[in-house]
Amino acid sequence: MNYSSILNHLTNRGYKVSATEFCLFPALSIECSVAGYDVTLIHLKDEELTAMPSFFLKSPDKYGRIAHTLENKTLNVASICVNVPDSVSINFEVPERAFEESLKRHISLLERGLSDSKWNEEELLREFLAGWNHIQDQKYEDFLCLSDKGEFELLNILPPKKGVKYGLNACHFGIPQEFKQKPQFSVINDHINNRGKPKGIGCIVPLEKLIPAPWQSTDLEEWYLEILKFISQDVFESLTRTLGQTRDHAFWLVFNADTPSGKTWFGIHFHLKNNIKSKKGLPLNRELLEFWELKAMNVRLFNKERVMPRSGAIQELQNKKVLLVGCGSVGSQIANQLASTGIGHITLSDPETFSLDNLYRHTLAAHYISWPKTWGLQTELNNKYPWLEVQIMFSELLSLRYENVLNTFDLIIIAIGSPTQERIFHDYCIKNSVETAVINTWVEGYGIGGHAVLDIPDTKGCLRCAYVDPINFSRGLVSNLNFLKPNQILTKNLAGCGNAFLPYSNLSALQTALITSNLAIKFLMGQLHSSSKVSWKGSDFDVIQAGFQVTDRYTQFSKSLEILPLLNSGCDLCND
Repeated sequence: MNYSSILNHLTNRGYKVSATEFCLFPALSIECSVAGYDVTLIHLKDEELTAMPSFFLKSPDKYGRIAHTLENKTLNVASICVNVPDSVSINFEVPERAFEESLKRHISLLERGLSDSKWNEEELLREFLAGWNHIQDQKYEDFLCLSDKGEFELLNILPPKKGVKYGLNACHFGIPQEFKQKPQFSVINDHINNRGKPKGIGCIVPLEKLIPAPWQSTDLEEWYLEILKFISQDVFESLTRTLGQTRDHAFWLVFNADTPSGKTWFGIHFHLKNNIKSKKGLPLNRELLEFWELKAMNVRLFNKERVMPRSGAIQELQNKKVLLVGCGSVGSQIANQLASTGIGHITLSDPETFSLDNLYRHTLAAHYISWPKTWGLQTELNNKYPWLEVQIMFSELLSLRYENVLNTFDLIIIAIGSPTQERIFHDYCIKNSVETAVINTWVEGYGIGGHAVLDIPDTKGCLRCAYVDPINFSRGLVSNLNFLKPNQILTKNLAGCGNAFLPYSNLSALQTALITSNLAIKFLMGQLHSSSKVSWKGSDFDVIQAGFQVTDRYTQFSKSLEILPLLNSGCDLCND
């Protein structure tokens, strides 16, 4: 990068810029006046401009705490955060302008921080966790708190497993003493049960007010004594009666407080100094604090109220119950998609086992070969989604014709690719007034497309609407949504009788699962009130290469992925 051109450009713009060295590295030094202070900014030269140029504030102690800065005592500089990394598109072809714009942003932030004390205080609280993580011992493991209350609550502490560096087993677990393990099989329960008995005690301490995080780890003890003033009298008395009178070698305090960016959680680990042999109670004053060492902890909430919204799941779906019939290539993808949205109860039904033939278009891994598909999926889903209850059955679709069972679900999804069984099941639902909505979904071969049909009882449109013959309007045997013409031998056979299969890729199965899951979620969220259909349209390249023909619907279809009304005017059930 041509720094001579950058230096000249900034100089011409009125900045006092010079080439220098910082810690033996080539750098630029910019001297300027900010809010009445003489300020020096340092930029370490880069070979390539890949992000907004950064500047360090030299000798930050002169100016006090400034929001969005982090001090490095060793180098006597502070980094300045003016934007989220990689969030700004940089004109790397004209670096002079990028440097000028970045410099303006740095100076503007410092100007406001130094001249507006109220704003600076609010921003220090808003970015509290950034400051807290800055003083945290990077060797200290993350602390996962399973509480969902935020009120005063005693915690049992499960330490990390010895020798483990990654995953949940590398974290401390803080479990409320009244914690109820549900569902029966979940990643949470596995970790709790595998850790054995608790090895420590802690508690959750809500704060009435919060002050900015300590600037350095050496300030933590004084900061802790100051923060004790912001604990309510009731909570402080509870703290005194419990941990204050419990003698131990270590304690864990998990604090929470409201900040401008929402409720913030953080923690302090207390452990006795090496020369102290006898156990002590939690220090709640300066005199007792001399026996203890304090370390800042990074606290992560491991509860559905925090984790689910943050990772894109919808909490309102936690009480929804879905029956998924068919756990093959499409069904297994649907199961994963539904679980990831936050649905709390999924029942899987499929009589088949997972075979090697399905490996490349199924979600299950090779070590599940010969397992029942439902069992393998249940294991995988439980290992990933902590607040999901998965039940399994080994029944085929037509063995599930019990309206008292079907009516316990909010939605039934059928992904078996058997139009005959699906129409028989639909007839049963009609004759027995089954109240649960049903989605039928299937994928066509050769990457041509896939479909999903939502049949909501007591609304216009039903599965039969998708089977009305487009020529004579009679009840057809083939769906009128299909993109491949009927009466073509579409299957391939590589190993003799009994091994025929429909060629399609995992991408086709996934796309079909996505439109199905999207249809399901919109219905469960109350966004769809009438029976609907949706299709995705793929390329006909493989179809033509194989010598097959497409339907007129494929040729004319232009509403791929669009949810459309299902009602067909030729359906005798919907128009009697």
